Amino acid sequence: MPKSVSLKVEEMIALGVAYALNCGKCMKVHKKAAYDAGVSIEEMNEALSVAEGVIKGARGVTKNEAEKIFGSKVEDNRCCPEDSECCP
Repeated sequence: MPKSVSLKVEEMIALGVAYALNCGKCMKVHKKAAYDAGVSIEEMNEALSVAEGVIKGARGVTKNEAEKIFGSKVEDNRCCPEDSECCP
């Protein structure tokens, strides 16, 4: 069955998904595969930027829903100190 997207586009999508899922190992694998498919560093960064926008948008929707459900403002607190390895 023929693919509907190029390998280049597929790898850019994979990079964005790996970023959104916080998978460093996947980002490394797909960075190399994207490079091998002809994706420039600028294009890779754009894919990550798009993923970041999706994450922020989804976070805002989830936060609004939580505020409706729990009836109070949800604070933007980190789960650990700023200098922690957990949440750099």
